[in-house]
Amino acid sequence: MMKKLPILLNPYIKTRYPYNKLKICRSCNHFTVLGDAECPVCGKSALQNVEARAASMLQRTMWKERLIVVFIMVVGFVMSESTMQSGLITAGGMLLLALLWTLQRRSTPALLLLQLQKIFQKEAYTLFAGLVNDRETAIQVFHDGDKPLAYEMLREIGALVHTDQLRLEQILLLQSFVLRKDMDLMLDPLLMDHFNPDLVEYIGELAKIRRDLLKENTFRYVLLHEAQILKMEHGESILVGVAGAAVRMKRYITLYPYLLMRYARKLPKDRFMRLYRIIQSSPNPSSSPLHQEVMDIYNERYKWDEDFQRTSKVPGLHMDRD
Repeated sequence: MMKKLPILLNPYIKTRYPYNKLKICRSCNHFTVLGDAECPVCGKSALQNVEARAASMLQRTMWKERLIVVFIMVVGFVMSESTMQSGLITAGGMLLLALLWTLQRRSTPALLLLQLQKIFQKEAYTLFAGLVNDRETAIQVFHDGDKPLAYEMLREIGALVHTDQLRLEQILLLQSFVLRKDMDLMLDPLLMDHFNPDLVEYIGELAKIRRDLLKENTFRYVLLHEAQILKMEHGESILVGVAGAAVRMKRYITLYPYLLMRYARKLPKDRFMRLYRIIQSSPNPSSSPLHQEVMDIYNERYKWDEDFQRTSKVPGLHMDRD
């Protein structure tokens, strides 16, 4: 068995859009999500945020449009045949310029997104090559022995590159670490379309230390591959852990009752107690097949348990999470 490493991970800084961290070199036009100041290709301190590049290009376009209006106004002024015509042309030109300026200012956010789209379309190959180079850099860091940094680099790349290969590389690195509750971990971005035992093992670890990371996508993944998970060495215990995480919210109990019915008997006492409380507090609980299963387990194992007797009528049963 591989010895797991105790490590510290830097928190993942979330941005509104995945491309917010993407940078481009003013010198060689190389894209990267890893560089801070120096370009990883040409080595020059010429990196700028891709949004800054788009904003700069947009500003140039806007100034060209304004200059065209000014040029038309000047030509009209020169060709005017009277003072009145000159005044009307000047007033009309100034009005048109003010209108254009106002429209540009109000439409800047939408125009900026269009400009970004143009950059990504025009530089699609360069962008792809830059992200491939970033991944190769992360793999080299891994081979150099800095696994935490390699994971953090792959995590940044994963915000833009959504491939199962990249997800698997992150999962394998995470599985080589001693995972703790205080770590900035993630799950949804690492879920794959197909069954993967390493992903399932990682889900099992999170079910022990970070139940809050198991959400609807995870429960659907587990249910889809339940038969294959049961064939794994610790597959059933992983499924029990996932069922225990589903007890965290009433919504999950409602959406996935049959997952809980299959593994309720193996839930730890504290998780079953929470399930029992929520089932008892639900309207018309006896109409649910899950209710019958829970009551059977309760009558067999916990009917005379003092903890259940003390908490059978406590307030707060309608809370959605623990």
